[in-house]
Amino acid sequence: MADWFEAATAQDECGALARAVRWDLTPLGDPETWPAALRSAVELCFSTRFPVMLAWGPELTMIYNDGYRPMLGTEKHPAAMGSAAKAVWGEIWGDIEPSFRQVLETGVPTWEVDLPLRVERSGFVEETSFSFSYSPLRDEHGAVVGVLDIATETTEQVVSARRLATLTALSTALAATPGGADDQVRIALAALGASVDVAYACVRLRDAEGLRVVGRHGEPSDDIPLAVLDAVADRGGTTILGSTVVAALSDTRDDEAAGVVVLEASARRPFDAGNREFLQLMTSTIGAAVTATLRRLRELDEVATVSRALQEAMLPSPSSLDGAAVRYRPADGRLSVGGDWFDLVDLSDGRRGLVVGDCVGHGLEAAAVMGQLRSAARALLLENGSPATTLLGLDRYARTLPGAEFTTVFCGVLDPAAGTLTHATAGHLPPALITADGADWLREARSTPLGLTVGAGERREAVAAVSASDLVLLYTDGLVERRDSTLRIGLQRLLDLAPGLRDGSLDDAVDGLLGQMLTADVRDDVVVLLCRV
Repeated sequence: MADWFEAATAQDECGALARAVRWDLTPLGDPETWPAALRSAVELCFSTRFPVMLAWGPELTMIYNDGYRPMLGTEKHPAAMGSAAKAVWGEIWGDIEPSFRQVLETGVPTWEVDLPLRVERSGFVEETSFSFSYSPLRDEHGAVVGVLDIATETTEQVVSARRLATLTALSTALAATPGGADDQVRIALAALGASVDVAYACVRLRDAEGLRVVGRHGEPSDDIPLAVLDAVADRGGTTILGSTVVAALSDTRDDEAAGVVVLEASARRPFDAGNREFLQLMTSTIGAAVTATLRRLRELDEVATVSRALQEAMLPSPSSLDGAAVRYRPADGRLSVGGDWFDLVDLSDGRRGLVVGDCVGHGLEAAAVMGQLRSAARALLLENGSPATTLLGLDRYARTLPGAEFTTVFCGVLDPAAGTLTHATAGHLPPALITADGADWLREARSTPLGLTVGAGERREAVAAVSASDLVLLYTDGLVERRDSTLRIGLQRLLDLAPGLRDGSLDDAVDGLLGQMLTADVRDDVVVLLCRV
């Protein structure tokens, strides 16, 4: 063997293999007879750590260095040394032969960036990507008789960028989904279905029957026993079975997991540390979104429970109102109470007190003020039975209660036996009296809202005559005020609809009124109280 070949291949393990294949018996012939271009290429190949491969002669016989060897994998190396390129790369020959032909037939180099190829090199058909250039090798006559391949594998970069894009898309989609846990799962599965890195995905949430399948994508290579899923859900954490990751949907504040996520990696990539980390990041992202949603829904349910308890403590039950119908619509949809209130107080001699009020603001703070004012109004009515005196007492109380300033109140006492409605108003919108002849406002005895400096005698009361079957309609400003319209228009519309409230039951009448008066853009508390004499 030529001395130059011994020297050129001495520092490379693949060089030793090249010497061992007995070049004098190969299609390349004796290295001593090789043309200068091939000798130079061989010296370059074995003097660099960069991946280099030569393909020479009619069979495109391969020579390669240690840098190129990982691209071949254990299935192709060492048999590839001295073999025909077509035999070595048979499964991708249809993808790379055009590049070989271009160089051999035209002498023009090729250039490929991140070319995807399905290579059999690790015991399975593996997804890979390569960036490479084929350049011509010429004999002593200048004819192209070989190809120099300078290459690098970019599979990890391509796969990592793709996985990052999948994770980003998943996180963005989940963050933008306002619905419940099932909606979160649907969005997650859609993102996973678009990823070639996940062969199978399944999300199960815990309910009374066990771990319910909320959604799935693909088919598993092996079914995970339900006992394993239950165990992961019970103890939390993550379990890896083959190329499948099973993770609990849990939160540090939860005693038990809300469910499990099952993700199986694509069979086109080795299940290595990067693949495991990717699947675990995906399960963590899904788990964080779903558990946050479940926690939010649980908190909302707790708020609703507290709100219902507040309503029961602060307001009379609508079902207990004999001869009246009421509807309460808080501005904050999470609560059952707000700053508005109503009350019906049974007084002596068959009389009945009617109260509707409106505190400034919404939510729990307004509800807390409302509850105190309502209790005070009820106590004052029971003590003296006079609407004007009740408002004077509320004035004194409101000045000691932060947040009660500018509260509006209507207070009336209905006496069916006497046929009268005695009433007083502190800044509140006028009630409507609906009789067989039509409807009209009760505008007398009006004065300023609570909490302002007023002197004795400034809370007046008036008396309106009522008859059997007349209706008294009380309400708060959320029923008639709109941002895109004037209060005068809202009041006139209500007055026009009021006579129709005499038809049918009180409950149906109030529901129909709300349906006609309220729109989707209402952002205020609404109380409507309809009482029959």
